[in-house]
Amino acid sequence: MLFVAALFVSSVVLFRSRHDDGPSAAEGAPPGAEPVASPDIRGAARLFVAGKVPRTLSYLQLASASPGRTADITFVVSDDLEHGVVTAFLVPVAALFTGVDMLTSDQLSGLLSGAILDWADVSGLHGPVSRATRAPGGSFTVFQPGSPDRLMANFSELLTAMTPDSGIVAVVPLEDVRPAVMAISIDGIDIVRGRGDASAWPYVERTSATAATKAGREALPAILAVMRVQPPRPVTVVATGDILQSRCSLTQIRATGDWGAALRGPVAEYLASADLALGSLDGSIQDVSEPFGCIATTNLTSPPEVLEALTIAGFDEITVATNHIFDCGEAACGTKALLQTLHFLEGAGIKHVGGGATLEEALAPAIFAVRGLRIGVLGFDDVAAQDLEATDTSPGTAPLDDDYKEERAAGEPAFFRPAAELSLARFKERIARLKSQVDIVVVQVQSGTEDTHTPSPRSLKALRAAAENGADLVVGNQAHWVQAIETRGNTFVAYALGNFIFDQVHTPEHTQGYLLEATFIDKRLVVVRFVPYQIEDRYRPVFATGALRLKILGDVFKAAKALPERTP
Repeated sequence: MLFVAALFVSSVVLFRSRHDDGPSAAEGAPPGAEPVASPDIRGAARLFVAGKVPRTLSYLQLASASPGRTADITFVVSDDLEHGVVTAFLVPVAALFTGVDMLTSDQLSGLLSGAILDWADVSGLHGPVSRATRAPGGSFTVFQPGSPDRLMANFSELLTAMTPDSGIVAVVPLEDVRPAVMAISIDGIDIVRGRGDASAWPYVERTSATAATKAGREALPAILAVMRVQPPRPVTVVATGDILQSRCSLTQIRATGDWGAALRGPVAEYLASADLALGSLDGSIQDVSEPFGCIATTNLTSPPEVLEALTIAGFDEITVATNHIFDCGEAACGTKALLQTLHFLEGAGIKHVGGGATLEEALAPAIFAVRGLRIGVLGFDDVAAQDLEATDTSPGTAPLDDDYKEERAAGEPAFFRPAAELSLARFKERIARLKSQVDIVVVQVQSGTEDTHTPSPRSLKALRAAAENGADLVVGNQAHWVQAIETRGNTFVAYALGNFIFDQVHTPEHTQGYLLEATFIDKRLVVVRFVPYQIEDRYRPVFATGALRLKILGDVFKAAKALPERTP
């Protein structure tokens, strides 16, 4: 049958290439589908069909059989796991602020049936559960405690209603999942993020196809060959907060006798499993001068040996557009600290952005090819660029602002200055240019004020501008606390992920952060996930569970709810 189907496909493609003046049948086809055109190469203009046509065949423009006409092919959707082929993957999703990204099948059933009424009962943040159940015709009814039931005409309306704090849970087609909702893994299987045995995923739509005419019987093998949907092939990007194996962290690492101690174990294994692991280095790596130990200093630098932890964790890229990249320990060494950092990162096979020997080098992207996707990363600095920015002839960081004259004249750090002084023409142009060259753009920005969950006006202006000019994922850092998140269209923005490796213990928040996991399918950001951790012993991040995990997520979500709609 497969051989016959292949011959049919080839014949149809050849026929259409000779006789069809319109667009090819493959246009709009789902990824992985063969370019089967409508119908009968013996003369029929098209097939007439009955039933729900699978999405995998939507590009064929099959005509519905009118009343009284015999359908060439009839499609029947069934929940019977023994019949038909999988034509759609369905995904349980929850409102973003529920704090839930994994469940058991029993827990999901309880949520959808109304037996579980509070997200806290399934290890989420406290809040009422609103359940969306599918009605005939593809509509949804949302049952919300204490409120009238709401009817949603389609998936689009439902997803619009699933605001981050709506508490809604639903099961929707994979194609409709967006980063504004949280996709949920079930019993350890995650169809969206590509984890577990996809063949055991129970939430699918199956379709049978039968032929009743000669034209239908001739076309049926090819139809069957391409109507089956294949599991997605996701690409996962994970970003971290500030990395500083210096000062007391450095002293603790040295005491272990293991230069990889900061990341050896589950956290490193998780990072290494990502297709791309992106970090933010808020200090230098050099061998010109001896780093300070565990003393009160803001001179933050590390010896080259600390790269062992980064290589264990499989870091692919590091932004050096940060304010301590010129630090050099006990002796001054000027720009050597930056240049040596770049040298040692390159020697470890880690690409860098946000700094260079010239302005063009500092502004240059890092570009990766991952399973057919081209991913570009840019890094920018607004914390110390007024002093450390690269020029056409001197090393430095990639400046966020077009010009720091106003900030210098004010005599205070740029990140304290009003957003009105921040000009972003170059920033926007570089992002738009990169977007024209790659499939996915990630932008890392060092911006904002410290020790707060609230993004600064300059951070809001810059990171939102990145989203509006082509970035798919925007990651900020500098606060040393976690900060708010938001979606802008189909772009996800995280304003700060917190410290990742650092010795600050002034507040509990200085020891808390999360890894941001972003999943892309076919050039599109589909979902994000937050993976909280706590820094132990001033140097080692350990995954957070239970109440601590929820506390960290709660800090992020509370700050997100307070974000202004208007950009400064």
